[in-house]
Amino acid sequence: MADLPPDSALQRPNDVQPSLLEPTVSPMVSDAANTNATEDRATARSTTKKGSTIRSRSSSSSRRRASRGDDEEFDAGADLERRVGRVEFAEGALVRLRVPVRVGGDAGRNVITDIDVLALDFDLRLRVSRSILECKSTRGISGEADRLLWLSGLRDLVGADRGALVRQTVSARGRAIAARLGLQVLDMSKLEAREAAHAWLPDRFGHLSGHGCTAAETRTNTQLKALGMLPSELVGFIRHEALLAAPHRIMAALNGLGESLRGAGPIPEPTGSVLAGHSLIAVLVAAAIDAQALDVLPMTQLERRLELTLTVGGPEDESLLGLFGSADELVRHMIERVHQGYQDAGVARHDVQLPSLRDVIVQPPAWIPRYLDLLEEMRANPTVARDLPQTAELSCFDAFMGDSAYQSPAFDHLFTAEHRVLLRVATRTLKGIIGGDLADRLGNGFAQVNFDRSNPTLPDRRAAPDIKTVAPTIAMTTPPAEPTGQDNGT
Repeated sequence: MADLPPDSALQRPNDVQPSLLEPTVSPMVSDAANTNATEDRATARSTTKKGSTIRSRSSSSSRRRASRGDDEEFDAGADLERRVGRVEFAEGALVRLRVPVRVGGDAGRNVITDIDVLALDFDLRLRVSRSILECKSTRGISGEADRLLWLSGLRDLVGADRGALVRQTVSARGRAIAARLGLQVLDMSKLEAREAAHAWLPDRFGHLSGHGCTAAETRTNTQLKALGMLPSELVGFIRHEALLAAPHRIMAALNGLGESLRGAGPIPEPTGSVLAGHSLIAVLVAAAIDAQALDVLPMTQLERRLELTLTVGGPEDESLLGLFGSADELVRHMIERVHQGYQDAGVARHDVQLPSLRDVIVQPPAWIPRYLDLLEEMRANPTVARDLPQTAELSCFDAFMGDSAYQSPAFDHLFTAEHRVLLRVATRTLKGIIGGDLADRLGNGFAQVNFDRSNPTLPDRRAAPDIKTVAPTIAMTTPPAEPTGQDNGT
């Protein structure tokens, strides 16, 4: 990646199943620099693991590099991950590349590997399906069986529903092993056929190597090392691991972020916009899963589970409430004995009202009713709700980062008036959770993004995209806050 320009040159664009790896989102976390350094080393290991960073020597490779306008080394492994992620996004999934996998352990040493491509799909009933895809750009079949066995274990560890191995070639033995393990395999010929069917999609956008997003995420990694008031594991969970977590863990993490931000002062750009974007997508993912649960759980039970998570630490920890009640009874009994002793000595009784320990601890956040409203809105319109993570990805990490790929006709179906309405409801919910300083970085109800779009009548999906390339910029100033007062959601 090219060096970032100095701060003075950066301006905001005018347009625009719980698993073993779930971390404990606690404010008692390690130093931010250690965790960020660990993530940097994990990324470096990922690149070295593939053995795929090569110089472009052939004339065809030179032409590919010239077409990208890239003077750096061509990373075949990273490019394959981007291509696979692009196809998954084209087929309806929210995609992330190189997602670190953490397990409990010493601070700075809990990242054990990363997921090359993580994809989340939501169907029309808002049921989620998580996929992990391992990409190998090296040729030959050496290590094919070992990689399939490794992928099967990783799929089980993170609780994914689907695992796929992408290689240059796949042997008959490899296909047989994959079938026994319940995995999928994809060779280059099949990948290229799928790419051809989605040729009208831009090559790079958002977290799929979008220039503005990549620059902003890189600068955010640097800035976070100096922001000690933000717990590093909490921020890392929201940025990377929330897509693999259960809804109540996601909401607990966002609530913890909101508490950390109180009194912390302004967050610099682009870190503020990056965290706001990741937080919005986390809310949408959690809300979609919880909205689907409304088919089998009454709203009151879902609300109770969320309250328990945010107050006593887990949805099944009702036993703690009885413990707090017993503690209140003990305190009242001891105070009564003290009063009785004074009365026996002839001292007049003066009652003092003491707060209840249970009431003090079990006080749910004020934003829960707003979150429940979001669930009902999304469940009532699943056709649009299933698209919202992709819409938020393109809005927050392409449009707001100064890129223009989001304007492609291939994304028209993600930018309708109905999408804007639900995004505004989600943004108001997010504002109640993490506060206005971050939530307002998402702009005035996404007013800078055109949501008056519709699908082409007869799209040519195999035609190359016709999107004007612009120089990426990173948001460095806080956007205007959304006006206060009544909002009709349109």
